[in-house]
Amino acid sequence: MFDIGWAELLLLGVLAIIVVGPKDLPRMMRTIGQYTAKIRAAAREFQRSFDEMARESELDELRKQIADVKANNPITQVKDAIKHPLDSVGKALEEPLKPLSGLPNEMLPDAAEAAAVAAEPTPEALVEGPATPAGASVAKDAAQ
Repeated sequence: MFDIGWAELLLLGVLAIIVVGPKDLPRMMRTIGQYTAKIRAAAREFQRSFDEMARESELDELRKQIADVKANNPITQVKDAIKHPLDSVGKALEEPLKPLSGLPNEMLPDAAEAAAVAAEPTPEALVEGPATPAGASVAKDAAQ
């Protein structure tokens, strides 16, 4: 790292003995070692926190990508496109007097026509007796 050779180390050692003295040299070396350890620990902690932040940002990106894939899933979009209008039409057929909600505007005439056809009595119902609304037969069965 510093590219210090043996000759430079020997020169530094001699200077340290002359300046500090042989009596205080071990204490000075221990102190330098402790400060070096503290600096290394701080650098290690900084690196660890930086790596963790990078990992969290990668996880957040991955979560966003998964959410995008789930939201843009073509199978789910097709199911929703089929299910939503059919649910509204089914509810409209069961309750023909209520306005249709949730249907696109271009489907309203078709749904109204289907509700009108469903409200008409079938030939079997004409033979059996007077026509009753679909909800009335359910209420009649529940009353019995």
